[in-house]
Amino acid sequence: MIQRYRVLGKVVTGGQDDLQAALGAAYARKERVLCECRRHEELPLYISHRHDRYVLARWPGSGARHATACDHYEAPDFLTGMAQVRGNAVIDDEASGETTLKLAFPLSRGAARLAPAALTNDKPTVKSTGQKLSMRGLLHVLWDRAELTHWHPKMAGKRSWFVVRRALLEAAASCKAKQEALPHVLFVPETFRLEDKEDLRARRRAALDRVYRSRDELMVVVGEIKEIAPAHGAERIVLRHVGDMPFVMDPDMARRFHKRFAGELALWQAQGNQGHLVVAGSFARRSQGTFDLIEVALMPVTGEWLPYESSDEQYLIAKAVAEKRRFVKGMRVNLDASAPIASLVLKDTGEDATAIHIHDGDTKASEPLEALLACEGVIHMVWKEGEPLPPRGSRRRTSDTPPERAAA
Repeated sequence: MIQRYRVLGKVVTGGQDDLQAALGAAYARKERVLCECRRHEELPLYISHRHDRYVLARWPGSGARHATACDHYEAPDFLTGMAQVRGNAVIDDEASGETTLKLAFPLSRGAARLAPAALTNDKPTVKSTGQKLSMRGLLHVLWDRAELTHWHPKMAGKRSWFVVRRALLEAAASCKAKQEALPHVLFVPETFRLEDKEDLRARRRAALDRVYRSRDELMVVVGEIKEIAPAHGAERIVLRHVGDMPFVMDPDMARRFHKRFAGELALWQAQGNQGHLVVAGSFARRSQGTFDLIEVALMPVTGEWLPYESSDEQYLIAKAVAEKRRFVKGMRVNLDASAPIASLVLKDTGEDATAIHIHDGDTKASEPLEALLACEGVIHMVWKEGEPLPPRGSRRRTSDTPPERAAA
């Protein structure tokens, strides 16, 4: 569909050269923009000014009301872990467009905790609670807000680390945590360019000023792991684009790391060069100048930077990408692995989107999955490897139509 917006009383087509000018005028006058994807329904968007351009974002909680083919469509919260944290750990202010994130981990540590305490827990500090975001929850929320969970065929070959980083920083720009603007505590490495080596190093030093000034202060890094390598009896985690900034783990820390993230590491290793492993972690700087990770989360992603939790989900995503489908990837956020979520929500199945749930079909579906399949607002499909995806086209589920079960 062609994106159309009502800006200052006039309809402007998305992609037109004058859209930025119109958004600039509306931004200066503090006027909202309306998405025209559905007739007879008012769907407001708000404007942010980021990186010298104007960006349109859907109003909090309104994504599922947009047409499925609209760029601003978002899967209903009940299909993912967002339902658990929205309004609790993720609080949207509709008046300002600002989002407050409640974190379950600290961004500073007292004098009694100056000694490195990296990876002190074998299990995540937060289990299935929506009151505060775990580190994985924060990573998933940022990925979702950055719309790195969205895919359409025109994105093929265009999603580089430069694009990922820009999207993450734009997503963080309207967030705050621990009474601070999230960008002040978030470090996302710039793409390395040899010819800009010194300028990049200077900007990195400025970005890390918080942890350089005090060993009490922590920041959060989001980056791609390049390698996990032995280092004189210890191990070090090296991120792409900042190879001279390794995170050092002593033997005990390394043992805990490999135990806690065995599954994620195995999925990453099985991909070879076809995917990436994203890390998010709070970190501090030692007096010697090395860095310690404290609370950590790992997230395997495909070559298109789409997250996945299992080999079945990886296959499903690869199939949808290869078939040039339009979809949104569901994120678990804080939910336990046993809690069902929709792996994908297809946007190209007509007026109603189709939620794809992975289930082997040989075992009885759990009560939570049955309850999720009964939720209205989308068509549901239970899928397993080898089954086709639902066809594109105009499909609408009526209230008395049972969920489709492709694995049955």
